[in-house]
Amino acid sequence: MPAAEQFGERLRRERDKAGMSLAQLADATGISKPYLVRLENEPSNPSLQILSRLADALDVTVADLLGGPRYQIDEGELHVPPLLHAFADEAGLSTPEIRTLASIKFRKGDEPRSTQRWSYIYDSLRLSRGLDPDGADNAK
Repeated sequence: MPAAEQFGERLRRERDKAGMSLAQLADATGISKPYLVRLENEPSNPSLQILSRLADALDVTVADLLGGPRYQIDEGELHVPPLLHAFADEAGLSTPEIRTLASIKFRKGDEPRSTQRWSYIYDSLRLSRGLDPDGADNAK
């Protein structure tokens, strides 16, 4: 079942991206560490409740974990520039990450004009999280 194998890979990637160990994810979700190991390494069919707990702890959507559309932004709610869409697809960003980037207010003329600039902004924000007193555990 290739989809299940891909789920395990996505779960591990998102856990690594969040800088969490299996023990930390187990603590954050209330899911046993052995079950998390099985989810990451064996074809499995977790319940929606388990998927929801994992997604909440990793700050992603269930669709991100299942390989659905990478993100869904209500365009009426928040403007996502085309270059940000391109960068998000390229980098595999989650919906919360895109919302954060799209919420940045630039002075007229200072908007990013390349996906590389969006990458620089994204990387800068990720690094700055480690400088915040409450974000020290989130830094990679």
